[in-house]
Amino acid sequence: MLGPLEKLSPRSVFEGREIVVATILSVVWLILLAGYGAGYFGLLGDIAEPRDAAFLEIMFFLIVLVLPLSFVWLGSALIRRSFQIQDEARRLEREVRELQSSGSAQSQAGVSQPRIKDNRVETLQKRVTEMSNHLKQMETTITSVRQMQAAMQTQVSPNREPDTSVAPPIPEPAEPILDWPNMLLALNFPRDEKDAEGFRALRIAKRDENAGRLLRAAEDMLNLLAQEGIYMDDLRPTIAPAYDWRNFAEGTRGSDVASVGGIIAPEAMERIKAREKNDQIFKDTSLYFLRRFDIMLKSFVEGASDGQIQQLADTRTGRAFMLLGRAAGMFG
Repeated sequence: MLGPLEKLSPRSVFEGREIVVATILSVVWLILLAGYGAGYFGLLGDIAEPRDAAFLEIMFFLIVLVLPLSFVWLGSALIRRSFQIQDEARRLEREVRELQSSGSAQSQAGVSQPRIKDNRVETLQKRVTEMSNHLKQMETTITSVRQMQAAMQTQVSPNREPDTSVAPPIPEPAEPILDWPNMLLALNFPRDEKDAEGFRALRIAKRDENAGRLLRAAEDMLNLLAQEGIYMDDLRPTIAPAYDWRNFAEGTRGSDVASVGGIIAPEAMERIKAREKNDQIFKDTSLYFLRRFDIMLKSFVEGASDGQIQQLADTRTGRAFMLLGRAAGMFG
């Protein structure tokens, strides 16, 4: 278990010399950068050309000066720490081997090994495992630092001028507005999976709180009706005049607005009444849907034309309202 530890990270020729290497690299970098800067700013006798962004150039040179040196000394510190971890791991491994050898000798001599020795060996083995994992993490960190340093030196060069251009903002798409044409499309629901306009109108309408409640109630109700084999596309309603719909929206009920329930489907209504008797969820969903439609209708007729009111009645949601309303006795 402990044997491969020494092979995990062999001793390097830089061990004990990382500070010297970091110092040499720092001095070399400072000399190169100082020489380049002296020539660039005309300090070697050449006449320097007037510059429009001298402050930015000085700041850029400071960045180029500090970043590589920071990476060099950070890498040096990490390498030094990794060597310390290796030394401690090797020392722990030697102690474990000595304890194991001592335990084996005592066993061969017929002497029972004290329990405290076993606990110490297990503790040392755990510490060695932890140190090995820590060492691997340190090596990964050192590799990442070196890659970052190489990337920074590639991207940051004294010959490259800072890019001060600002990309133009990307215009955001206009927020769709819920209007009655979109609402009518949403109440009719998409015809099929290819009805992109219907899905778009449905998404827009559901963003409105009241419209979203009605559409969710209508969707639940249409699914429950489909379980009974009742589909809105199979119904052929007689659309009442817009005048009767306006009276109904104002609160008129009974025979005066009987034409609003323009669907006569005895078989479908028998199925609905039978389901309501045996299924409280179906009944509650139906009542909630009728109430939400009535609330929407009051606000719809105020600004809608007669043609739009009749279009509303002929949607899948409007047909469901006429059918369920007649089954509930709303039209006399």
